[in-house]
Amino acid sequence: MKNPWGLVIAVSAFLIQFITFGISLSFGIYIVELQKEFDTSLSLISSIGSINTGFQLVTGTGYCFLYVPSHTLSGLWYDDNRGLVTGIVTSGSALGGVVFPIVIKILIDVYGWRGSMFILAAFNFQTILLAGLLRESPLQREWKKSKTKNIESSIADSTATIYTVYEDNGNTKNHQESISTDNFPSQQVKHETEIPIIKEKSTLMKLLTNVPYILFTINNFLWNAGASVAMLLGPDYYTKIGHSLTEAAVLLSVSQGTMLCGCVVGGILGNYRNINRNVLFLCMNFIMGLCTFAYTFPVLQTMTGLVTVNCLFGLSLGISLGLLVIIVSVFVGSQLIGDGIGYLMLASGVGCFIGPPIGSYLSQSTGSYDATFYMTGSANLMSGLVLLVIPIKDCLRHSKGYTVSSNMKWR
Repeated sequence: MKNPWGLVIAVSAFLIQFITFGISLSFGIYIVELQKEFDTSLSLISSIGSINTGFQLVTGTGYCFLYVPSHTLSGLWYDDNRGLVTGIVTSGSALGGVVFPIVIKILIDVYGWRGSMFILAAFNFQTILLAGLLRESPLQREWKKSKTKNIESSIADSTATIYTVYEDNGNTKNHQESISTDNFPSQQVKHETEIPIIKEKSTLMKLLTNVPYILFTINNFLWNAGASVAMLLGPDYYTKIGHSLTEAAVLLSVSQGTMLCGCVVGGILGNYRNINRNVLFLCMNFIMGLCTFAYTFPVLQTMTGLVTVNCLFGLSLGISLGLLVIIVSVFVGSQLIGDGIGYLMLASGVGCFIGPPIGSYLSQSTGSYDATFYMTGSANLMSGLVLLVIPIKDCLRHSKGYTVSSNMKWR
């Protein structure tokens, strides 16, 4: 194996996502229990889960200290098979979503919702060991060496100034040029020429001027706002239409189970350069939107119908997650993956913040979840439309083949 420690990184990242996302995605079970315990609005209770998920994706807080570094490192350690590895690592979150809803339901039945929290805290403590296994990749070490050399070279260039000095010695004028490394030459300076220094744009400016990346960020904000509603409010919705909490936990696990398969499929497909990953991603957004609308159809509100809808929703969501890192790497390049993922997670976290509370408010004000699912389904469809701008722009420019590059020029 070329990088044996890369396997350790991948396993660690997989288990980190298994625990962190498994717990976060199962909070919908607690929403049902907390409504029984406290006499308060659904929107306020759902905001607890949205804050948890949102801070997990807002860079630098809570679970994000684990999620973003581990997810980014798994891609940096495997440059050749980045799509496949990140897809498998992402499937850890789906596997956690399969296991934890059932586990949490059992823990609540045995220990109550308060007692179950102590056991989940013990799971969270295991991430300390997993985080200790993370190491920077050889690619990052090469970038550091290259950056150090460039800085040293820039310093040397910036302090070298060419001075043209004219001296009067009686009736004779002597012309002299010298290079000084300080700004105070001993002779009178009549003319000065400095070596031009080309300043590189900051990382943030590189991302802000990258139009495909900006569109992808908006896309992630929208579909996360929609997907978080289905994950957090789904169990409450299932119980409202006549299903038990155990059946609600099963439906949540079914959705996460197909998401597990989708993550692997998305990672595999992302490795094939002849596949239009951007179009594949936006197609998954459209499918998620249609599945969200389908929750409102009475004919699909049986256990069989909901299992079918959740399978399709989870599969499309998983494929999207499996493609996430590879698309970012194509948009911004390998050196900016960490920053690109970080700002992308910020937008995703904001979407997770606002989605469930708004969905809960619509449910309470209308007395039905229909308006909630119309809103979130529309958000998913809009996310696909935003990303559709890229291939449309490419077609209008009469390109022979579709490619996505951070060097794309938009006019």
